[in-house]
Amino acid sequence: MTTRPFYTDDLPAGLRTAQVLGLTASAFLAGKTFSASFSAVPALMRAESPSLLAKQWKTLYDSDKLVAPLISVFSSGIFAFLAYRDETWTKPAIMYTTSSSLLLSLLPFTFLLGEPINKKLEEKARTLTSADVREKSVGEDSVHGLVDKWATVNLARAVISAVGAVTAIWAAVERTDIVPATVRIGTGANRMGN
Repeated sequence: MTTRPFYTDDLPAGLRTAQVLGLTASAFLAGKTFSASFSAVPALMRAESPSLLAKQWKTLYDSDKLVAPLISVFSSGIFAFLAYRDETWTKPAIMYTTSSSLLLSLLPFTFLLGEPINKKLEEKARTLTSADVREKSVGEDSVHGLVDKWATVNLARAVISAVGAVTAIWAAVERTDIVPATVRIGTGANRMGN
C-alpha cells in the first residue's frame, strides 16, 4: 500500500481565468521589457549616426509607451483582486499584494527615472537631422549615452516586473493543498475490498 499526495484546488473557472490572464500578462511584460534592453538596444547602438539611433530608439519607445503601462495596471488589478478575495494575511494574499504593488510601482518608477531620459531622447530624435553624422555632445548627454542609460533603467523595470510575475506564480502555486491519496493493489479473493 502506497500513499502519495496529489494536488487539488477548487477555484472557480472565473478565478482560474483571472490567474492565467494576470500571470501571462505580467510574464509577457517582464519578457518584453527585458528584450528591449537586452536584445534591441545593443542592435540599435551599432548605428553610427546619432540621428539614426535617436529615430530607431523613438520607434522602439513608441511601440511600448502605452502597452507597458496598460499591462502593468491590468496585471496589478487582477492580483489586487485575487489578494482581496483571499483570506486576510494568508501567504497567497500577501504574495498577490506584493506582486500587485511591484507591478503598479513601475508607473512612478518609469515616470521618475525614465521620463527625463525619454524627453531628452525625444528631443534629439526631433532635432537631429540625417546630416548630423557626428554629435556635438559627448558622454552621458550624447544619443548613445542616453540610449545606454535608458536601457539600464528599462532593465531595472524588467527586473521589477519579473519579480512581480514570479511572486504571483508562487502565490498561485501556494494555493494548492496537498491531499493524501492512497492506492491499494489487492490480490486474491478479497481484491475488491468486500
